Amino acid sequence: MTGSQFLQIMKCFTGESLRQAVASHLFPLLLFYSAMIITLAATVRFSNIPEASSYEIAQRAPVEEAARIGPEELEKSGIPLIQGEIRLLFGAVKIPWVKFRENAVRYFESMLVFFTSDAVGLIFALIWTAGFIPEFLQGFWWNMLRLRPLSTGFMLLGKTFSIVIVLSLHGIILIGGTWIALGIATNIWNGLFLWSFAILVVQFICFYPASVFLGTWSRSTMVAIIGSIAFWAICWMVNHARISNLSATTSESSSGVAIWLIEIAYWALPKPIDFSIILSDLMGTIKEFPPPTSWMNAWETGNIIPFASIGTSLISSVIVLWFSCMELKNPVKE
Repeated sequence: MTGSQFLQIMKCFTGESLRQAVASHLFPLLLFYSAMIITLAATVRFSNIPEASSYEIAQRAPVEEAARIGPEELEKSGIPLIQGEIRLLFGAVKIPWVKFRENAVRYFESMLVFFTSDAVGLIFALIWTAGFIPEFLQGFWWNMLRLRPLSTGFMLLGKTFSIVIVLSLHGIILIGGTWIALGIATNIWNGLFLWSFAILVVQFICFYPASVFLGTWSRSTMVAIIGSIAFWAICWMVNHARISNLSATTSESSSGVAIWLIEIAYWALPKPIDFSIILSDLMGTIKEFPPPTSWMNAWETGNIIPFASIGTSLISSVIVLWFSCMELKNPVKE
């Protein structure tokens, strides 16, 4: 196969995946969800929250300290007393805020990633794309491609890669649109927020192969949806169990055999909690808005190794894809 032929095949796969994405019953809901997130970012307003860059001393006076010093001394020091609000949805939601505007933007972004590239955003992406493989294997494209001298494994991998491309295009719209809307609304452009796009794509690559395998095995969209969500939940529980054991006292920790089993499962499966912590670190919010104490302890003690967590998660996805390709060679499925 020449390079031009490969590109032509991938163009066909991507075009078919885009058609499936638009034709999906969940597509209007996905558009509404994305529009809601971007609109929420566009309606952020600040009241009585100054920028740290406006002061020579990038410090703020806590309310208790300001009361002790007095307003006159506080004014001489040049350190502001902040008693402002973050206003969302044109003032319908008000959040008291006592830090600078830059901190407020990072705080809001740390909440947004949960709905765009972390737990909720990833699960939504898995549900949206779960039916692509079963529909493809039962459709016209699959029957036509089987007439060509292409292996079933190559076709499945090409289709999976095209779905990753489609998800990435939507991620650019959702995360890029959210970042632009928030930047225009607040006049603060935090480029670290864009790391959430990379984490979304990597997490999707790690978790979607389970949906591919289930779709290949069952040819059922519902099985792929339920199975992919259950797989994510199992990975989350294993990840949490491992972190809990690391922070538990001797009397609270699991038995030796259980610890070994949890460790094996942890390294063999994707690690959603690790991804959340890594993203928080990349965005520079892990110290300012720390995750739960046990998660933070695992991170600070070096028990969460970013490259090892991401690398082993990707390896597990490759293994699941290999099993999916083997499943297609089953003559009963053909």
